[in-house]
Amino acid sequence: MKVSILGSGSSGNSIFVEVNNIKILIDAGFSGKKIKEKLEVIGEDLNDIQALLITHEHGDHILGAGIISRKYNLPIYITEESYHACEHKLGKLIPSNLNFIEEQFYLGDVLITPFDVMHDAERTIGFSVEHMEKKLTLATDIGHITNIVREQFKGSQIAIIECNYDYNMLMNCDYPWDLKSRVKGRNGHLCNEDTAKFLTELYHEDLEKVYLVHVSNDSNCYDLAYNTVEFELIKNDINIDLEIVRQNTVTPIYKSKK
Repeated sequence: MKVSILGSGSSGNSIFVEVNNIKILIDAGFSGKKIKEKLEVIGEDLNDIQALLITHEHGDHILGAGIISRKYNLPIYITEESYHACEHKLGKLIPSNLNFIEEQFYLGDVLITPFDVMHDAERTIGFSVEHMEKKLTLATDIGHITNIVREQFKGSQIAIIECNYDYNMLMNCDYPWDLKSRVKGRNGHLCNEDTAKFLTELYHEDLEKVYLVHVSNDSNCYDLAYNTVEFELIKNDINIDLEIVRQNTVTPIYKSKK
C-alpha cells in the first residue's frame, strides 16, 4: 500500500493511494492541471489513475473532478446526495463514469468501504481502503468522532484524519461569529485536542502512519497542530510516524511496511 497527500486545506484536497497496482485518487479539489503536476512530483501519471472517490461536494474537494473525469475517461464514485448538490460544478460526465456510492464495493480486489461522517454538506463520507491485511482509513472533514468513525478506523495501518483548528485561535480570529459556530459545531471541523484524543483511543501496535490534514490557515498553525497531537501521544507512551500535511506541499510516497 502506497499513499501521498497531494495537498490538504481549505484551498484544495486530494490524496493518491495505490494498493495492489490499483491506483486511485480520493477527492480532486485542485484544478486538473494542478493535480497532473502534483502527481508528477511523485512520479505518477493521471492516465494511470483508475478511479476517483469523492468524500463530499464542497469545492475544495471537487474543483478538478469533472474535467479530469472527462479528459482522462476516469470513473467517479460519489454519493447520490453529493452528486446532485454539485452536478452543475462537475459538468456533464460520461454516464458510464458516474457511479453512486451506497455500500462497500471493489476496485479490482481492493475493498472500498464508505462511512458517514458529521459535516455540513448534503452528505459527507470517509473511506477505508483494504487489501488482505492492509488498511488505510481517512476522514478529512469531520465535526465529531462518532462510534461509526471509531469502528471504521480500527485496525488501520495508515490513518488520515482532520486536525483543523485550535479553539483559542478560532475564538480570536477574524471569522464572523456564525462561521466560528459552524467550525466548532458537531457538523463542522475537528479541533487539535479532539484529534489527539481520538488517536490515543485508536492506537494499536500495527498503526504505522498518521497524517494530520485540513489544517486551517486562519484558526490554526502547523506547528501548534502537530505539537498538540504529539504531546498527547507522548503523554500516553505512544510512538508513531506522525506527519502534518501542508496546503501546497505534496508529501513523499509512504509505503506500508506490511
